[in-house]
Formats: sequence, C-alpha cells, structure tokens
Amino acid sequence: AFRVVLRAGSQDDPPGKEGLAALTASMVAEGGSKSRTYSEILAALYPMAATLGGSCYKEMTVFSGVVHRDNLPAYVPLVTEMIAAPRFAPDDFERLRNEAIDYVTKYLRGNDDEALGKWALQAELYKDHPYGHPDVGTAQGLKAITLDDVKDFHRRHYSRKSLSLGLAGGFDQKTPGDIQQG
Repeated sequence: AFRVVLRAGSQDDPPGKEGLAALTASMVAEGGSKSRTYSEILAALYPMAATLGGSCYKEMTVFSGVVHRDNLPAYVPLVTEMIAAPRFAPDDFERLRNEAIDYVTKYLRGNDDEALGKWALQAELYKDHPYGHPDVGTAQGLKAITLDDVKDFHRRHYSRKSLSLGLAGGFDQKTPGDIQQG
C-alpha cells in the first residue's frame, strides 16, 4: 500500500475556478498517462489486481494505491508516470469535469443532505476564505475551468518538493527511490 501526498489542495483553487485542484487530481487518477490512455491503464492494472485513487482535500491531494508485492515492478512505473506525466486528453477532461459538475448539481444537492449541509455550514463559516467552498468545487467554478488551467495547476503544484511518500507492506529498499525518481 502506498500514499503519495502533495501539498496542494482546494485552498489553492483560484477565485472563480473552485474545483481546479480536485479536477486535476481526477485527471491524474482517472485520465491516463502520457504514454497510455485511461483504458490502457485499466487494462494494465486489472491483471495486477491493483488500484490508484486520488482525493483532494483543503490543504493536500492524496493518491493511494494497493498492489501485491509481486506486481510492484510493473506497478511503480505505471503509477509514477500517471502522477508525473498525465495524459491531459480533452475527452478525459470533459468526462471528468462533467462528472464533477453532476456530483455538485445533482448528487450533492439531491441525494446527500448531510454532506450538502456540512458544505453550506463551511461556506458560511469560511466566507471569503479559501476554505469557503466544497473541495470538489462549485458548479460555476468547474464550468470556468479549462484544460490549460488543469495543466498549469499540475505544473505549478505537482513537484518533488511538495511530495511526501508513505509505503507499507512487502516492498524492497529501492522502491521509495523508484517512486520518487518517476
């Protein structure tokens, strides 16, 4: 099991583009890498019984994954390329941005009163503060985000100096270096 934590979160969303950090995390975890489409990534992960997920919080973005140690040599280069060199394909961008907009406008508003109430309270408590919007963003903010915004956010915030790595389980001593070099 591993966690890659980057010191960039929804507090880093520019005004009017609320949701940029979360959309960038989605593009990394669900948008493929420079050399593979997302379908190819899924096809590579499936026989390994491996996963990679991304979550955006106020002050950080976390990518987490699980893989059997026998598949680690194939998994590490795949995942490090996804994080360091995402595909940023326009069709993935549209799909993931639409999913985020649907979550905010349909699911959150229509199916999760508790979460909606928490976000409403947080928005009121942190009015005019970077914490004052849902981590996933707002419908208006998400609609304003472009693919170039996502690429720029990744370039500015996804660096080795903002990265922390956590590993657990049966990995050898060179694995942390392999991940950080990727």
